[in-house]
Amino acid sequence: MSRSGQRGVSLIELMIVITITAILVMLGIPSFQQWMLNTRIRSVTESIQNGLRLARNEASQRGADVRFQLISSSNWQVCTLPVSAASAAAATDCSSASSTVLQTFNSPGSASNVQVGATTATSNVATSVYSGIISGGIPAGITFTSLGRPSDYGNTSILRIDVTAAEAALQATSRRLVTTISAGGMVNMCDPAITLSANSPQGCP
Repeated sequence: MSRSGQRGVSLIELMIVITITAILVMLGIPSFQQWMLNTRIRSVTESIQNGLRLARNEASQRGADVRFQLISSSNWQVCTLPVSAASAAAATDCSSASSTVLQTFNSPGSASNVQVGATTATSNVATSVYSGIISGGIPAGITFTSLGRPSDYGNTSILRIDVTAAEAALQATSRRLVTTISAGGMVNMCDPAITLSANSPQGCP
């Protein structure tokens, strides 16, 4: 009675499998890193939109001026400003002692390699030009009135926020999402890489 022989995996075959697996992993790493970066960009953009909408809703509900403010990179605060004109003149941002902070958002590690820029104009959305990158301690925000409208529209209020890759070399291949605030206080997000149409409402006008 013959016994069927069992053949194991040879060292050469094992090395071939390991080599092929390593090549496939190396080919997939750039795509995975790009996907992760785009996910971070969208996460930061949605967080900022949530803060803007919170500030607008609080202003309407409280019947008072409520400010949304970028405090560093993708971190933000929402606060109420003093009612009296004398105090309001001194309290231009959420760091003032006379302001009341309603909510503070500190972005987790998911915001790494992402930069945030802001400007007081909504023009040239198709380009990546904005007044500056928000960095530590630079106040840049928008105040909503009790009617839910931006105060000092187009002058001191930020009306456009760009979120993109922090590294210049990655900006051409990664997403750039733009958030704009209309004169009526509506908050909208668009993708400049997509042409606005009936079939692509996420594109920028």
